[in-house]
Amino acid sequence: MPDFKQNPRPKQIYQLTLTIANAPGSLASVEGVMQFDVVTPECLPPPKENGGMPWSVPTHNFPITWTRISDTEYTGLVYIDGMLDEDYYGKGMCHWKLIQARADLKATGANGETRFMPNIEPDKLLAQQAQTTYFLKEFYPRNPDIENYPEFGQADRSKMAPSLKDDDLFTVTLTSKAATP
Repeated sequence: MPDFKQNPRPKQIYQLTLTIANAPGSLASVEGVMQFDVVTPECLPPPKENGGMPWSVPTHNFPITWTRISDTEYTGLVYIDGMLDEDYYGKGMCHWKLIQARADLKATGANGETRFMPNIEPDKLLAQQAQTTYFLKEFYPRNPDIENYPEFGQADRSKMAPSLKDDDLFTVTLTSKAATP
C-alpha cells in the first residue's frame, strides 16, 4: 500500500458545531473522523496485479479534534482538501474526496458503551447547512444485546416508527460554517 498523504496546508476549512439535545445522560466521550475516498479508480493498478481481483477503493480517515464548549456543545475543524492528490500507484493521479465527517459519542468512553455516530455529508457541509440525527434513548448508555453498538441514528424523523414519541429520542446536530485557513 502506498503512503497516502494528508494535505499539510489545507485551504478549504469548515468549522463544525456539534449540539446534543435531550440526551438521557451525558455524552462525555466525543471523538470523530473525516473520511476520504479515492474517486478516480483508473489510478489504481489493474486487477491482474491483484490476483485478478479489482483493487479496493482506498479510504483514509483522520481524526476530528473536538473542543468542548459546554456539556452539550463541541466544535471541530473539517478539511475538504485534507488529502493530497498524487500518483500513488504510478498509474495516474489519484483524486481524494471527503465522503463524510462523523462524530463518535459515548456516555463515558468505557468499553461496551453504545457509539452514537452522527455524520454530515460534504454537500451539506459546503452549503453550510445543519444535519440533525435522531437517536433512540433506549440504547444509552449501552445496547443490552450488543457490545460497542454502532448506532448511526436516522436523519429523517418521518422514517422512524410512528409509535416512537419525541421523549423516546434525542438529537445530535452538526452545523457547518466556513472558516479561514
